[in-house]
Amino acid sequence: MSVKKLVALFHLFFLLVSFLAFFEPKLFYWCVLFFNLIFLLFNNRLGRLINYKKNIFYLILPWIFLNSLLFYSSLLVNKFLIIIFLTLGVLLSFYYFVGLKKHLSRRSSHSSGNFFVWTDVLGLLLVFLVSSFIYGLNYFLSVSGLFSNLVIILVLLLSVWQNISVIVRDYRSIIFLSSIFLLGIIPLIIALSFLPFNFNVLGLILSVSYYSALSFLRFYLTKSLTVKKIKFNLLFIFALLLLIFLTVKWR
Repeated sequence: MSVKKLVALFHLFFLLVSFLAFFEPKLFYWCVLFFNLIFLLFNNRLGRLINYKKNIFYLILPWIFLNSLLFYSSLLVNKFLIIIFLTLGVLLSFYYFVGLKKHLSRRSSHSSGNFFVWTDVLGLLLVFLVSSFIYGLNYFLSVSGLFSNLVIILVLLLSVWQNISVIVRDYRSIIFLSSIFLLGIIPLIIALSFLPFNFNVLGLILSVSYYSALSFLRFYLTKSLTVKKIKFNLLFIFALLLLIFLTVKWR
């Protein structure tokens, strides 16, 4: 079986299991458990088809993404919206794995093709899904703020690590840059937990801020950071955050 067929079959299975979980809510956690077991088998089979043993970290991000997709969807009410949401998420994950195969077949990490785009989008949506779900737990349940912040920080670390590793190969540089990135965004994560917005808005604010900071870091690593790009990114994030603050309802 080719890599593309294996990836397509796995994602079709995930979609069917997801639909079963939401149309039969009593089976939700069993479906999640079953999916994760199948993911391990898929991971093992994929490892025989492509050389990813030294790059197994690339599989952590989609694994968390697909799980967070399931748990975030559990917060939604409209079943039609859930179907659309899950379908789009599965398509994104599918193209991520296809891009991963092409990326690993290249010698230079700078020749990453479309994989750079897919890992960027996957990381952005992962931050939104996880942060929105975690803030949602605080919204509906009494969850420790320390625990919530630690989970979000861990996900941010994994996401920014992978985005940097696509460009940089040296692990010391990746660790250093990821640490600097987190030190800059941790105060925002803590501050958001005190804002009177619903969980979707909090997740959106964090995602926008994350993507903007990651853009600066990417421009720096690719030696394409200019004054024009700095002004454009600052203006873009300011306008977007202003729009969010002016249109959302305060709780």
